[in-house]
Amino acid sequence: MAFRDHLRIDPAYRELLRAARLDSVQAVLERVDGRVAAWSRTTDTLYVPGPTAGQGYYVKRYFYPRWRNRIRGMLRGTFFGMHRGQAEYTSLLAMQALGVTSARPVAHGSRRIGHFLSACFLITEEVPEACNLTTFAQRVAAGAETLTPPQRQGMTRRLAELVATMHEGGFSHGQLFWRNVLVRRGLDGMCEYFFLDAEPMRRWERWGRGRDWWIEEIAHLTASATSFTTRSERLRFMMAYLSARRLTPQEKRYIQAVERLSPPLQRHEQQRIKMNRLFDEWNRQLEREQRAAAAGGPA
Repeated sequence: MAFRDHLRIDPAYRELLRAARLDSVQAVLERVDGRVAAWSRTTDTLYVPGPTAGQGYYVKRYFYPRWRNRIRGMLRGTFFGMHRGQAEYTSLLAMQALGVTSARPVAHGSRRIGHFLSACFLITEEVPEACNLTTFAQRVAAGAETLTPPQRQGMTRRLAELVATMHEGGFSHGQLFWRNVLVRRGLDGMCEYFFLDAEPMRRWERWGRGRDWWIEEIAHLTASATSFTTRSERLRFMMAYLSARRLTPQEKRYIQAVERLSPPLQRHEQQRIKMNRLFDEWNRQLEREQRAAAAGGPA
């Protein structure tokens, strides 16, 4: 069946993506090598090394293999509107304009059959030496990373400020758990955050979720943080998020609502943290095997 491809590449990355063999829709969709960073039934994310060390790319692909998937996508607005890859590309640029640090988008593309979307993707530049916040917290807990009290306080305050800016700008993540936030140490030893996947809320979403929609997202962060932080640290986070020196009765009710929502999410997140640990170990084993194969010896 005839199909139509569309690809948009940031001009500054055209030659780099060509060197990484990511310069056509067909090449991106058929790519099978590279480290699997995430996957589900109809999506996957590959890490593809770039032509030079420390300059890789994450390729997030969405597949619509059956007509029911394509029709469902049409009903969600992809027939005439933006596909997921393009929407995420646009959102990341908009977040950067707000001052919210995020992974840099470098390309997006799609394949359509009769204008029905059959696949799409987003390519983002690797954030060197970054890992997700859950992995970072596990390293701190294991003693592999050290944080001084001022550094912990700085991390708490900075995360709260960025999330507040994102929410004030009308962006919602939907799954704002630590595993979906990247972190790395800056040159000054303090930590930098990078956000992924947040999108601007549509008017009907704001109406449907109510005025306090952000409480659910703070509960996501709280569910992730409970195993690694103290109650005082979580309270400092909330006060920084709310820009409060003293909590008003309304702000105290907000915190109580977060505390009610987070325990069920925490149980689910513990399973995801366990999976995250197993996934990291699996990737480390793959890297050891690849290095051994390149050296011609056993893993």
